[in-house]
Amino acid sequence: MRIALIAHDGMKNVMVDWVGRQYRELDRHELVATESTGTMLAERFGLDVQRVASGPLGGDQQIGAMIVDHRVDLMIFFWDPMGLHPHSPDVQALMRLAVLQDIPMALNPASADRVLRSLATNALPESAGAAAGRRRTPSVRPGAVGRRTPSGSPTASRTTAGPTVSRRSPASRWAETSSAPSASRRGPWGARRSDRTPTTPSPR
Repeated sequence: MRIALIAHDGMKNVMVDWVGRQYRELDRHELVATESTGTMLAERFGLDVQRVASGPLGGDQQIGAMIVDHRVDLMIFFWDPMGLHPHSPDVQALMRLAVLQDIPMALNPASADRVLRSLATNALPESAGAAAGRRRTPSVRPGAVGRRTPSGSPTASRTTAGPTVSRRSPASRWAETSSAPSASRRGPWGARRSDRTPTTPSPR
């Protein structure tokens, strides 16, 4: 992977600190940088850096041309938001090309850390055990309806974990409740008595 490193004069020290933290990862990739930034990194860390012209002298446009030719995979550009730059149109054109070509671009150390970590993680080969461990098995809830097959299939069926309850129509339930005989009740001495009111004996 080829990484372009660019830093304005007010952000050179920030670039040095960041490269010092990410030295081991950056040493595994091809690096290209503008003249002053590349020279500083090569002298400080001994990195093999391909250098183009300085930014104000056309280095930004050179890196932009490399982006168009698909020769840059990641651009890290620490630009100074508080400074005035005579080559601001070149900077805007470089960012525009990075967006058009859809390459990752980081403008500060925090985003550069995340982008570089993400690319390093995605580049690692995934073991078969790790892939199998991430496979999600379908969860089964107690009492849930079993797997459904498409309607019309000869094997279409539904199974439930609970007992099967038959459904009755409202008319059948009304017939059962209306035709049920009244239960006889027992008196205090065990004698059976009916729920009907007793008749009064006629006088003789």
